[in-house]
Amino acid sequence: MVRFSASIFRFMQSEAQVKSSRLARTFSISLKQLMALFLFVIVVSVVGFWGVQRVDMHSRWRSQVEKSQSLRIHLDEAYVLLTSSSFETDSITQKWFISEVEYADSSLWELMRLDGAHQIQLGKIDVMLVDLMDPTKKSYLIGLNSTDRSAIAGALHDIGWKVVAAYGNYINYTSSTPSFWYFGPSPPDEIALQEAVELAIDVEENLP
Repeated sequence: MVRFSASIFRFMQSEAQVKSSRLARTFSISLKQLMALFLFVIVVSVVGFWGVQRVDMHSRWRSQVEKSQSLRIHLDEAYVLLTSSSFETDSITQKWFISEVEYADSSLWELMRLDGAHQIQLGKIDVMLVDLMDPTKKSYLIGLNSTDRSAIAGALHDIGWKVVAAYGNYINYTSSTPSFWYFGPSPPDEIALQEAVELAIDVEENLP
């Protein structure tokens, strides 16, 4: 009887050890799977966040190009009006010029909103545009000879084109809509933007 009880005890002990081993193995497998799942979720989240950020960045680039093109269009209109032979005597031409400068400044503000990192540089162009819109400057512009007035007009034209060149620089390496995997130069082209800023500073310094 004692021998039988000992056999039963050993059997139960063996069964307990087997169950314990299975439980440990099951727990070990589950922990590995849990860690793998956790790492997978982290990787997917990081990649997803990166993808959203990249799409948003490219969308912002396109908007910057659109606003810079709008700036150029209005500055080109201002250039034509300022060099017009009727500018000195025609009040309608003068008012039209001021309106185009205002539209250009509005586009510039939108560009500044999209590119907060370059607000200081763009702000210097804004100072010049605001000065040109000042009603007290109209008599100064009217009193300029055609050569000096053409110089200011030419500067406005060049500023518009250089700003577009700065914010559209990536188009030289891709389409107007950069692919998701585009890793080329990003806007703005610092050299082109600085050239536009220097032109604006020159115009501003020559205004009374």
